[in-house]
Amino acid sequence: MKTTKLFIITLISVFALGCKTEEMSLKPLDEIPTTKYYSSDILPSQSQLIYGVWKVSSTSGGFSGKGYTKDFDYLLLKRNGIFGIMRNDSLIGYGKLTLLSDMTMSPVYKLFCKFDFDKNAAIELYNDSEKYFQLAGKDTLNLIAPCCDRYNIHLIRQSSSPGILKGKVSIGPLCPVETIPPRPECLPTAETYKNWQTAVWNTSKTKKISNINPGLDGNFELSLPAGDYKIDFETPRTNSIGGNNLPLDITIKRNETSTQYITIDTGIR
Repeated sequence: MKTTKLFIITLISVFALGCKTEEMSLKPLDEIPTTKYYSSDILPSQSQLIYGVWKVSSTSGGFSGKGYTKDFDYLLLKRNGIFGIMRNDSLIGYGKLTLLSDMTMSPVYKLFCKFDFDKNAAIELYNDSEKYFQLAGKDTLNLIAPCCDRYNIHLIRQSSSPGILKGKVSIGPLCPVETIPPRPECLPTAETYKNWQTAVWNTSKTKKISNINPGLDGNFELSLPAGDYKIDFETPRTNSIGGNNLPLDITIKRNETSTQYITIDTGIR
């Protein structure tokens, strides 16, 4: 009986771990503003398929040709050249991709980048950071070293790769009399967006998924697992003068971008 119970517990633990792995998303990078490194996407459109969640499957290369023991679990690639490194469900490193000149001019390698780390990570990629990106189909990514005695990393796209929610939050008026262009004191600040905090909820609004934190220009972007959601205020608001277009029902699809515009009338007159 004890053996049977132990087997069942072990089986449940393995199953739960597997489920956790499948739910990996780009969410650990949500606190990094989309425009932290670049104001727009640096990758050509044909290369943007690399964005998503990639699980390290193996390594190769080096002097022996056998690679090395993998030292991280997931590579997260987010729009505007942002990357993150996950190990044991923790974000151990992040930074930006820097485009490099293609030294081979080979049609096989269409993208050559350096992983510029903002947060140091004690992994081989931190020291051997220049890689060619080779996308084999849609679900296999090879990071190929530019020299034969350096290491290659092979990754598999996760089935739960998320979609992107992006858009703009427009709040106003912020002064009794609006001018064109607006006076500096009538422009939204970070505090303005916090006072009118919006968030993504599940469809029944019983669970908050993520806050929406736009930049000063109102633009925002975050990653979400595929599914149906509702955009609404973080806390209920009643405003008899102004208005808004919330709540918004949205659908996020895997590897696709949903663009939404949130309009909030403060009621200031």
